[in-house]
Amino acid sequence: MALSSARLLQLAIPLVKTNGFTREALARSVLTLPETEAHSQPLSDTAVSALFGKGDLARANLIRAWLNDGIKHMRTAPENSNLQQVLRTRLEFNEPVLAYLPEAFALLASSPNGLPVLDPRPALQHSVKIADEACYLTGDKSLQLGIRGGAR
Repeated sequence: MALSSARLLQLAIPLVKTNGFTREALARSVLTLPETEAHSQPLSDTAVSALFGKGDLARANLIRAWLNDGIKHMRTAPENSNLQQVLRTRLEFNEPVLAYLPEAFALLASSPNGLPVLDPRPALQHSVKIADEACYLTGDKSLQLGIRGGAR
């Protein structure tokens, strides 16, 4: 089976707990493949760049994948959960990587060209996605923002 960057991003997400949002976590993702596909060495830096982007772009792609996985994790809240329980489930997803989050959000807020110095849009967009998913999961239609798109 061919390796895809999307598949390797998913394999790298659990590695964030020990490696942070780093190119190293992305490189080591191939070591967690099933035995028939596993690599004996992490990906080279050139391969990480080719699959995920050069420099901090690779890290930003891992951060975004992790954020999206956190939203999916909200669905593991017990059925008929209230808003507080759903949001607690999302916050619990953060706990193993709390030490890495300030740097991760700083990286996402940094503009590649330096202007503006900080871009609040990534954090705001993620917050809106969390709110929308929480409203959907709890059945609260009064605040749903329709971010999830299409039929549910």
